[in-house]
Amino acid sequence: RIRTHFYCGSLTLQLDNYWFGQAPFLLMNWPALHQRSSEVLADVLRNSVHTKPKDLFEFVAQALQEQSGLDPEEFEQFFEECKRKPRTYVLEDRCPLGQEPLSWVPMRFDDDTILRTLGTRLHEVTSEILAALPIEDTKGYLDRLCIAMPELMYLREKPSEPVATQRSFAGAELAGFQALRAAYLCFTGSEPPAMDDESVEFSFLCEALITDTRTQLKSWSTDISGLETLIVLLMLRAVGSHLAFQKRYGGGHQVPEQAALHAIAYEARALPSFHRLAESQQALIKACLEVWLPLEMVCSMEACPGHFMSLKDKLVPIEGGLIFFVTAITVDYAVSMRNTIMMDEAVDLVRLSANGLLGVEKYSSHRAYEMLLKKRAERHSWRIVRDDLFLKAIVRLCCFSAQEDTDYWNQLQNICDELPQPTKEVLKRELALKDGVSDTPAYFLVRGSRFVEAACTNPALGPAPAVAFIAQVLEEAAKAFDKRSSLNRRMVPIDLGGVARYARDFTGGTKLEDTPFELVETVASPLVVVQLAGA
Repeated sequence: RIRTHFYCGSLTLQLDNYWFGQAPFLLMNWPALHQRSSEVLADVLRNSVHTKPKDLFEFVAQALQEQSGLDPEEFEQFFEECKRKPRTYVLEDRCPLGQEPLSWVPMRFDDDTILRTLGTRLHEVTSEILAALPIEDTKGYLDRLCIAMPELMYLREKPSEPVATQRSFAGAELAGFQALRAAYLCFTGSEPPAMDDESVEFSFLCEALITDTRTQLKSWSTDISGLETLIVLLMLRAVGSHLAFQKRYGGGHQVPEQAALHAIAYEARALPSFHRLAESQQALIKACLEVWLPLEMVCSMEACPGHFMSLKDKLVPIEGGLIFFVTAITVDYAVSMRNTIMMDEAVDLVRLSANGLLGVEKYSSHRAYEMLLKKRAERHSWRIVRDDLFLKAIVRLCCFSAQEDTDYWNQLQNICDELPQPTKEVLKRELALKDGVSDTPAYFLVRGSRFVEAACTNPALGPAPAVAFIAQVLEEAAKAFDKRSSLNRRMVPIDLGGVARYARDFTGGTKLEDTPFELVETVASPLVVVQLAGA
């Protein structure tokens, strides 16, 4: 970006030249020149062509000064006084029709005064959220957030139009709006908040979860500044999931948090809502993005002690950082459970998991994880002793299944007890001994709970083939990565999402545990994907 100022007597021109790809854009924030000023400028420039002065700038400045009839010293004093006054702008709030938001937003929101205006607007919306009166117009609320956080225009199919005119929403756009709707339901001062909405996409069936979350948040005392920071964090994760943003500003990263962090580090102008925040707020958001851990992975115990250690290292040193993070992932979890009517037992499990994360503030990461695992076992009258690695592995497998029926847990324990000894050793080593802290690398199963749940609810499979297949995946991962010196990672995510879909649709044929598979490393994300042969 090249900015050039010409101070010529009574005339001041400001030209901002931007270059995005192959298309230059010219932005003039100041009003157009008066017709008389344009005529005088044209005459002076025409005269300079004939005169050919040695010092062109001095010649033009002197000529314009004489034409203005103003005293140079008086004007200089007036100009300096104007520069000290707050500046105001009357510019577009929405990306104009025909322009690309990914280019328009960084160009439009690059001035300190405009950034302060964004802060004022977001403050007004968060004040509405915390007020006792409900926000009944959800689309109007989302539209005001689009104006307060212009990065949301990256997600929108029709950024030049108000949200109220939309009848459908794109995937990333809908996910972002649902997260902002969840933030309202969790923080609104209106009691009780209305879960239903005239747009079914913004209705939440998980009323028990929202109610319990609101109770927890009252004890965590989130203020308006914290709510603003949370809303910006939710927005960044939504924007980071958008494919065009990932390619343009996210360094090609496919993980939303990594794409957002890349943009923060190298494309700050693309994120004006983040750029305008105080350093303490920016540091908190960056820490959360670096260690993001979905609450679903804590509830299912897919997470391992290494995740807890990351939270302790990054968030505990920041005042209120851990509580803020748990708040954020709880709101995010509410979005994932939006269409689920949750029973009290399931809500208790979510609260137990969230409080388990908070334990790292007082205890070591390994101790906090062990305490959570023991509490999960105690819900079924199981007792875990310190050195019983096999039982710890069984508890994690039971948690994967999303089943809280004690008879089912006992059945799965019997299945594991009948496994061959080599398979037992694999489960003990990979699910209990390796923790991502002192024993690395630890392999954690992304969407592992969906796979086990799909297998357990499919009459053609059941839990036994799922346990055997997991043991095979973990054994092959250990062979592939344990001794690789270039790995340099404490934890390796193994993605079972594709296998979960296969287990859900399985009707028979080759046994699941006999199905060939390979571990495929991805370039744009840290995931190692389990790919079934022929699937």
